[in-house]
Amino acid sequence: PRSWEFFFDALGQTSKLGQRGEGRNLTGGKIPWATWKSTEGDDIDQPDGITNQAVIKVLEDNKDKPFFIGYGIHKPHDPFIAPKKYFDLYPEGKTKLADEPSDRSKRVKLAIPNSRDFAKFTDKERREFKRAYQACTSFADAQVGKVLDTLDRLELWDNTIVILMGDHGYHLGEHDWWNKVTVFEDCARAPMMVWVPGAAGMGNETQGIMEFVDLYPTLVDFADLKAPHKLSGKSIRPILNNPKNPGKKAAFTQVNRGDKVGRSVRTARWRYTEWGKDGQYGVELYDHNKDSGEYHNLAKNPEYAKILSGLKKQLDQSFGEYKGQ
Repeated sequence: PRSWEFFFDALGQTSKLGQRGEGRNLTGGKIPWATWKSTEGDDIDQPDGITNQAVIKVLEDNKDKPFFIGYGIHKPHDPFIAPKKYFDLYPEGKTKLADEPSDRSKRVKLAIPNSRDFAKFTDKERREFKRAYQACTSFADAQVGKVLDTLDRLELWDNTIVILMGDHGYHLGEHDWWNKVTVFEDCARAPMMVWVPGAAGMGNETQGIMEFVDLYPTLVDFADLKAPHKLSGKSIRPILNNPKNPGKKAAFTQVNRGDKVGRSVRTARWRYTEWGKDGQYGVELYDHNKDSGEYHNLAKNPEYAKILSGLKKQLDQSFGEYKGQ
Protein backbone atom coordinates (compact mmCIF):
# COMPACT_ATOMS: atom_id res chain seq x y z
CA PRO A 1 0.00 0.00 0.00
CA ARG A 2 1.08 3.58 -0.63
CA SER A 3 0.83 4.32 3.08
CA TRP A 4 3.81 2.07 3.93
CA GLU A 5 6.99 3.98 4.75
CA PHE A 6 9.07 0.87 4.10
CA PHE A 7 8.39 -2.32 2.15
CA PHE A 8 10.61 -5.37 1.78
CA ASP A 9 10.02 -8.88 0.48
CA ALA A 10 12.87 -11.30 -0.18
CA LEU A 11 10.75 -13.78 -2.14
CA GLY A 12 12.96 -15.20 -4.89
CA GLN A 13 16.21 -14.19 -3.18
CA THR A 14 17.34 -17.71 -2.25
CA SER A 15 21.13 -17.99 -2.10
CA LYS A 16 22.99 -20.45 -4.34
CA LEU A 17 23.67 -22.59 -1.28
CA GLY A 18 20.00 -22.51 -0.32
CA GLN A 19 18.99 -23.68 -3.79
CA ARG A 20 20.92 -26.93 -3.43
CA GLY A 21 19.40 -29.93 -1.73
CA GLU A 22 17.41 -33.14 -1.98
CA GLY A 23 13.75 -33.26 -2.99
CA ARG A 24 11.16 -34.12 -5.62
CA ASN A 25 7.69 -33.44 -6.99
CA LEU A 26 5.17 -35.87 -5.50
CA THR A 27 2.87 -35.91 -8.54
CA GLY A 28 5.43 -36.42 -11.30
CA GLY A 29 5.01 -32.76 -12.25
CA LYS A 30 1.21 -32.83 -12.71
CA ILE A 31 0.81 -30.45 -9.75
CA PRO A 32 3.93 -28.24 -9.90
CA TRP A 33 3.57 -26.88 -6.36
CA ALA A 34 3.45 -30.34 -4.72
CA THR A 35 7.23 -30.24 -4.37
CA TRP A 36 9.51 -30.57 -1.36
CA LYS A 37 13.20 -29.89 -0.91
CA SER A 38 15.53 -30.29 2.05
CA THR A 39 18.16 -27.64 1.34
CA GLU A 40 21.73 -26.90 2.26
CA GLY A 41 22.60 -23.73 4.15
CA ASP A 42 20.79 -22.04 7.01
CA ASP A 43 17.75 -19.82 7.55
CA ILE A 44 19.43 -16.77 6.01
CA ASP A 45 19.85 -18.69 2.73
CA GLN A 46 16.06 -18.78 2.31
CA PRO A 47 13.74 -15.82 1.50
CA ASP A 48 11.89 -15.96 4.83
CA GLY A 49 15.20 -15.86 6.70
CA ILE A 50 16.29 -12.78 4.73
CA THR A 51 12.95 -11.03 5.33
CA ASN A 52 13.15 -11.94 9.00
CA GLN A 53 16.51 -10.20 9.28
CA ALA A 54 14.96 -7.06 7.75
CA VAL A 55 12.08 -7.13 10.25
CA ILE A 56 14.50 -7.30 13.16
CA LYS A 57 16.38 -4.26 11.83
CA VAL A 58 13.11 -2.30 11.50
CA LEU A 59 12.33 -3.12 15.13
CA GLU A 60 15.78 -1.98 16.22
CA ASP A 61 15.55 1.26 14.24
CA ASN A 62 12.07 2.15 15.53
CA LYS A 63 12.12 0.88 19.11
CA ASP A 64 11.80 4.37 20.59
CA LYS A 65 8.79 5.55 18.55
CA PRO A 66 5.33 4.26 17.61
CA PHE A 67 5.35 1.70 14.80
CA PHE A 68 3.14 -0.74 12.93
CA ILE A 69 4.81 -3.72 11.25
CA GLY A 70 2.98 -6.10 8.96
CA TYR A 71 5.25 -9.14 8.61
CA GLY A 72 4.35 -12.07 6.37
CA ILE A 73 6.18 -15.41 6.41
CA HIS A 74 5.73 -17.41 3.19
CA LYS A 75 6.28 -20.85 4.68
CA PRO A 76 4.70 -23.31 5.21
CA HIS A 77 3.18 -22.31 1.85
CA ASP A 78 4.16 -24.52 -1.06
CA PRO A 79 6.58 -25.42 -2.51
CA PHE A 80 7.71 -27.07 0.72
CA ILE A 81 11.34 -25.93 0.91
CA ALA A 82 13.31 -25.52 4.14
CA PRO A 83 16.85 -26.07 5.46
CA LYS A 84 17.71 -29.70 6.17
CA LYS A 85 17.89 -29.19 9.94
CA TYR A 86 14.11 -28.70 10.02
CA PHE A 87 13.47 -31.91 8.07
CA ASP A 88 15.75 -33.69 10.54
CA LEU A 89 13.28 -32.84 13.33
CA TYR A 90 10.87 -35.34 11.74
CA PRO A 91 12.43 -38.80 11.15
CA GLU A 92 11.74 -40.07 7.66
CA GLY A 93 8.91 -42.61 7.48
CA LYS A 94 7.69 -41.91 11.04
CA THR A 95 5.10 -39.24 10.26
CA LYS A 96 1.62 -40.16 11.51
CA LEU A 97 -1.11 -40.01 8.87
CA ALA A 98 -4.64 -38.70 9.33
CA ASP A 99 -7.03 -41.23 10.88
CA GLU A 100 -10.11 -41.36 8.65
CA PRO A 101 -13.13 -43.12 10.25
CA SER A 102 -14.54 -46.04 8.30
CA ASP A 103 -18.15 -45.04 9.07
CA ARG A 104 -17.94 -41.50 7.69
CA SER A 105 -20.84 -40.14 5.66
CA LYS A 106 -20.83 -40.03 1.88
CA ARG A 107 -19.17 -36.74 1.00
CA VAL A 108 -21.10 -33.92 -0.67
CA LYS A 109 -19.59 -33.76 -4.17
CA LEU A 110 -18.49 -30.11 -4.06
CA ALA A 111 -17.06 -30.28 -0.54
CA ILE A 112 -13.62 -31.19 -1.94
CA PRO A 113 -12.27 -29.74 -5.24
CA ASN A 114 -12.40 -32.06 -8.24
CA SER A 115 -8.81 -33.32 -8.25
CA ARG A 116 -7.86 -36.99 -8.31
CA ASP A 117 -4.08 -36.61 -8.27
CA PHE A 118 -3.87 -36.76 -4.46
CA ALA A 119 -5.91 -39.98 -4.43
CA LYS A 120 -3.00 -41.68 -6.19
CA PHE A 121 -0.62 -40.96 -3.31
CA THR A 122 0.94 -43.98 -1.63
CA ASP A 123 1.37 -43.92 2.15
CA LYS A 124 5.07 -43.20 1.56
CA GLU A 125 4.17 -40.12 -0.51
CA ARG A 126 1.62 -39.00 2.07
CA ARG A 127 4.29 -39.15 4.75
CA GLU A 128 6.71 -37.25 2.49
CA PHE A 129 4.15 -34.48 1.95
CA LYS A 130 3.25 -34.16 5.63
CA ARG A 131 6.88 -34.32 6.78
CA ALA A 132 7.80 -31.52 4.36
CA TYR A 133 4.89 -29.39 5.60
CA GLN A 134 5.93 -29.98 9.21
CA ALA A 135 9.53 -29.03 8.39
CA CYS A 136 8.38 -25.78 6.79
CA THR A 137 6.14 -25.04 9.77
CA SER A 138 9.10 -25.48 12.14
CA PHE A 139 11.18 -23.23 9.89
CA ALA A 140 8.47 -20.55 10.05
CA ASP A 141 8.20 -21.01 13.82
CA ALA A 142 11.93 -20.36 14.16
CA GLN A 143 11.58 -17.07 12.26
CA VAL A 144 8.75 -15.96 14.55
CA GLY A 145 10.87 -16.91 17.55
CA LYS A 146 13.71 -14.65 16.42
CA VAL A 147 11.34 -11.68 16.18
CA LEU A 148 9.87 -12.40 19.61
CA ASP A 149 13.39 -12.73 21.02
CA THR A 150 14.08 -9.27 19.60
CA LEU A 151 11.07 -7.89 21.49
CA ASP A 152 12.64 -9.40 24.62
CA ARG A 153 16.04 -7.87 23.90
CA LEU A 154 14.60 -4.42 23.13
CA GLU A 155 12.19 -4.60 26.10
CA LEU A 156 9.15 -3.82 23.96
CA TRP A 157 6.57 -6.23 25.37
CA ASP A 158 5.01 -3.71 27.74
CA ASN A 159 3.95 -1.35 24.96
CA THR A 160 3.60 -3.58 21.88
CA ILE A 161 0.53 -5.45 20.61
CA VAL A 162 1.49 -8.69 18.84
CA ILE A 163 -0.85 -10.74 16.65
CA LEU A 164 0.28 -14.02 15.10
CA MET A 165 -2.14 -15.43 12.54
CA GLY A 166 -2.41 -17.70 9.53
CA ASP A 167 -4.61 -16.82 6.57
CA HIS A 168 -6.34 -20.22 6.62
CA GLY A 169 -5.96 -23.77 7.82
CA TYR A 170 -4.80 -26.74 5.73
CA HIS A 171 -5.70 -30.34 4.98
CA LEU A 172 -2.90 -32.85 5.53
CA GLY A 173 -4.82 -35.90 4.38
CA GLU A 174 -8.02 -35.19 6.29
CA HIS A 175 -11.01 -35.93 4.05
CA ASP A 176 -8.51 -37.35 1.52
CA TRP A 177 -7.36 -33.84 0.65
CA TRP A 178 -3.93 -32.18 0.64
CA ASN A 179 -4.58 -28.48 0.13
CA LYS A 180 -6.83 -25.61 1.23
CA VAL A 181 -10.00 -24.13 -0.43
CA THR A 182 -12.61 -26.03 1.61
CA VAL A 183 -15.01 -24.96 4.34
CA PHE A 184 -14.21 -27.93 6.55
CA GLU A 185 -12.79 -27.00 9.96
CA ASP A 186 -9.31 -28.13 8.86
CA CYS A 187 -9.20 -25.26 6.37
CA ALA A 188 -11.69 -22.66 7.60
CA ARG A 189 -10.15 -22.40 11.07
CA ALA A 190 -6.89 -20.46 11.14
CA PRO A 191 -4.13 -20.17 13.77
CA MET A 192 -4.38 -17.09 16.00
CA MET A 193 -2.41 -15.84 18.99
CA VAL A 194 -2.73 -12.34 20.47
CA TRP A 195 -0.68 -10.43 23.01
CA VAL A 196 -2.00 -7.14 24.40
CA PRO A 197 -0.14 -5.54 27.34
CA GLY A 198 -2.42 -5.33 30.35
CA ALA A 199 -5.22 -7.53 29.00
CA ALA A 200 -6.37 -9.80 31.81
CA GLY A 201 -6.60 -13.03 29.82
CA MET A 202 -3.07 -13.23 28.45
CA GLY A 203 -1.47 -16.69 28.47
CA ASN A 204 -4.75 -18.59 28.18
CA GLU A 205 -6.53 -20.49 25.42
CA THR A 206 -10.05 -19.55 24.40
CA GLN A 207 -12.92 -21.13 22.51
CA GLY A 208 -14.38 -17.68 21.81
CA ILE A 209 -15.43 -17.13 18.20
CA MET A 210 -13.86 -14.34 16.15
CA GLU A 211 -13.24 -13.56 12.46
CA PHE A 212 -10.49 -11.80 10.53
CA VAL A 213 -12.70 -8.72 10.16
CA ASP A 214 -12.39 -8.31 13.95
CA LEU A 215 -8.62 -7.71 13.89
CA TYR A 216 -8.62 -4.10 12.75
CA PRO A 217 -11.37 -3.05 15.20
CA THR A 218 -9.35 -4.72 17.97
CA LEU A 219 -6.18 -2.80 17.08
CA VAL A 220 -8.11 0.47 16.85
CA ASP A 221 -9.70 -0.23 20.22
CA PHE A 222 -6.51 -1.03 22.14
CA ALA A 223 -4.46 1.68 20.42
CA ASP A 224 -7.13 4.23 21.43
CA LEU A 225 -7.64 5.35 17.83
CA LYS A 226 -10.78 6.42 16.00
CA ALA A 227 -11.93 4.23 13.12
CA PRO A 228 -12.25 6.17 9.83
CA HIS A 229 -15.70 4.72 9.10
CA LYS A 230 -18.18 2.11 10.27
CA LEU A 231 -16.52 -1.30 10.55
CA SER A 232 -17.86 -4.76 9.75
CA GLY A 233 -16.01 -6.44 12.62
CA LYS A 234 -15.96 -5.94 16.38
CA SER A 235 -13.14 -5.64 18.89
CA ILE A 236 -12.31 -8.89 20.68
CA ARG A 237 -11.40 -7.00 23.86
CA PRO A 238 -14.01 -9.01 25.84
CA ILE A 239 -12.29 -12.29 24.87
CA LEU A 240 -8.79 -10.97 25.57
CA ASN A 241 -9.85 -9.86 29.03
CA ASN A 242 -11.85 -13.03 29.73
CA PRO A 243 -10.97 -16.15 27.68
CA LYS A 244 -14.27 -17.76 28.74
CA ASN A 245 -16.20 -15.08 26.84
CA PRO A 246 -17.94 -16.86 23.91
CA GLY A 247 -17.26 -14.04 21.45
CA LYS A 248 -19.47 -13.90 18.39
CA LYS A 249 -22.49 -16.13 17.95
CA ALA A 250 -21.04 -17.46 14.69
CA ALA A 251 -18.29 -17.17 12.07
CA PHE A 252 -18.89 -17.35 8.32
CA THR A 253 -16.83 -18.80 5.47
CA GLN A 254 -17.30 -18.99 1.70
CA VAL A 255 -15.54 -20.87 -1.10
CA ASN A 256 -16.18 -21.10 -4.85
CA ARG A 257 -16.30 -24.14 -7.11
CA GLY A 258 -16.35 -22.45 -10.51
CA ASP A 259 -19.68 -20.59 -10.67
CA LYS A 260 -21.05 -22.51 -7.68
CA VAL A 261 -20.59 -21.23 -4.13
CA GLY A 262 -20.33 -23.02 -0.81
CA ARG A 263 -21.38 -20.93 2.21
CA SER A 264 -20.78 -22.06 5.77
CA VAL A 265 -21.64 -20.94 9.30
CA ARG A 266 -19.81 -22.18 12.41
CA THR A 267 -21.24 -21.71 15.91
CA ALA A 268 -19.76 -22.95 19.17
CA ARG A 269 -21.28 -26.38 18.52
CA TRP A 270 -22.37 -26.65 14.89
CA ARG A 271 -21.13 -26.23 11.33
CA TYR A 272 -23.78 -25.82 8.64
CA THR A 273 -22.84 -25.58 4.95
CA GLU A 274 -24.93 -25.02 1.82
CA TRP A 275 -23.67 -25.66 -1.70
CA GLY A 276 -25.60 -23.62 -4.25
CA LYS A 277 -28.82 -21.69 -3.73
CA ASP A 278 -30.68 -23.17 -0.75
CA GLY A 279 -28.30 -26.13 -0.81
CA GLN A 280 -29.34 -27.41 -4.25
CA TYR A 281 -25.92 -29.08 -4.67
CA GLY A 282 -25.68 -30.38 -1.14
CA VAL A 283 -26.11 -29.53 2.55
CA GLU A 284 -23.85 -30.43 5.47
CA LEU A 285 -24.43 -30.33 9.23
CA TYR A 286 -21.81 -31.39 11.78
CA ASP A 287 -22.00 -31.57 15.58
CA HIS A 288 -18.63 -30.50 17.00
CA ASN A 289 -19.52 -31.86 20.43
CA LYS A 290 -19.35 -35.36 18.95
CA ASP A 291 -17.64 -34.99 15.57
CA SER A 292 -14.83 -32.43 15.57
CA GLY A 293 -13.42 -33.90 12.35
CA GLU A 294 -16.71 -33.28 10.50
CA TYR A 295 -17.11 -36.80 9.14
CA HIS A 296 -20.76 -37.53 10.00
CA ASN A 297 -23.22 -35.37 8.08
CA LEU A 298 -26.49 -34.96 10.00
CA ALA A 299 -28.26 -32.75 7.44
CA LYS A 300 -30.70 -35.46 6.30
CA ASN A 301 -31.50 -36.66 9.81
CA PRO A 302 -35.00 -35.37 10.74
CA GLU A 303 -33.96 -35.27 14.40
CA TYR A 304 -31.88 -32.17 13.60
CA ALA A 305 -34.40 -30.36 11.37
CA LYS A 306 -34.98 -27.52 13.86
CA ILE A 307 -31.25 -26.94 14.35
CA LEU A 308 -30.68 -27.02 10.60
CA SER A 309 -33.46 -24.50 10.02
CA GLY A 310 -32.04 -22.09 12.60
CA LEU A 311 -28.54 -22.28 11.15
CA LYS A 312 -29.87 -21.75 7.63
CA LYS A 313 -31.58 -18.59 8.84
CA GLN A 314 -28.29 -17.35 10.33
CA LEU A 315 -26.51 -18.12 7.07
CA ASP A 316 -29.05 -16.29 4.92
CA GLN A 317 -29.12 -13.25 7.20
CA SER A 318 -25.34 -12.91 7.13
CA PHE A 319 -24.61 -13.59 3.46
CA GLY A 320 -27.76 -12.15 1.95
CA GLU A 321 -28.83 -13.13 -1.56
CA TYR A 322 -26.99 -16.06 -3.12
CA LYS A 323 -24.93 -14.84 -6.10
CA GLY A 324 -23.68 -18.08 -7.66
CA GLN A 325 -25.27 -20.57 -10.05
